[in-house]
Amino acid sequence: MINIIICGAGGRMGQALIEACRENPEFNVAGLIESQGHSMIGQKSGDTLPELSTDLGKIIDKCDAVIDFTSPAAALGNAKISTEHKKPMVIGATGINPDQMKELQELSKKIPLLVSSNMSIGVNLFYDIISRAAKTIPGNYDVEIIETHHKNKKDAPSGTAKKLLSEITAVRGGQPVYQRESSSKPRGQGEIGVVSIRAGDIVGEHTVVFAGPGERLEFTHRAHSRRVFAEGSLLAAKFLAQAKPGWYEMKDVLA
Repeated sequence: MINIIICGAGGRMGQALIEACRENPEFNVAGLIESQGHSMIGQKSGDTLPELSTDLGKIIDKCDAVIDFTSPAAALGNAKISTEHKKPMVIGATGINPDQMKELQELSKKIPLLVSSNMSIGVNLFYDIISRAAKTIPGNYDVEIIETHHKNKKDAPSGTAKKLLSEITAVRGGQPVYQRESSSKPRGQGEIGVVSIRAGDIVGEHTVVFAGPGERLEFTHRAHSRRVFAEGSLLAAKFLAQAKPGWYEMKDVLA
């Protein structure tokens, strides 16, 4: 059995992870972490679950791996604690800036560390499909990325949209364009439009359009439930529990 500590346990992803762990006999919830002042601190989420805590350092030795769905700053702090205790860590926080990512990459020299803006198995296969499409589809086809999420999502474009953009530009180049409302010119050569929609309670939807003379191809991934991110995170934690220190991606887990 793999003992997991969930950071951000009071949030929507934290609750999805708790549910996924409770239904999977391979995993046990060894600890639940939330920020200071959270309304659920000191409460139990169920008879078989530990009460929420604010101090990862005090309980981290109970686990085999840490899964973090907090904020970029909190995730970095938790990663430092995980490094001190030599515990593998999965980070699903989005909006991590380049400086924070560099610090995390340094920490990965001491522990197995996986950082992904999207833990869905389907999305990580989607990246590969889009990369192959970008290599094959002629260069004169225009490319657009449209991402749609719930109205409370803070970062835009999504981390998944950024990853899709990087997969495309890595093989065919191009320049992202995020806003066109002030433009009075036609579409430029090599532009890749990135559109963000925030509405309702949409879990996540990403579409990549390749449009050429006389035809277009549209590739779409839709997440119907946060459970897919939770299941991917558990798969990653299981992988990291047996891995050597290093920087990992979901493609390593799926391989």
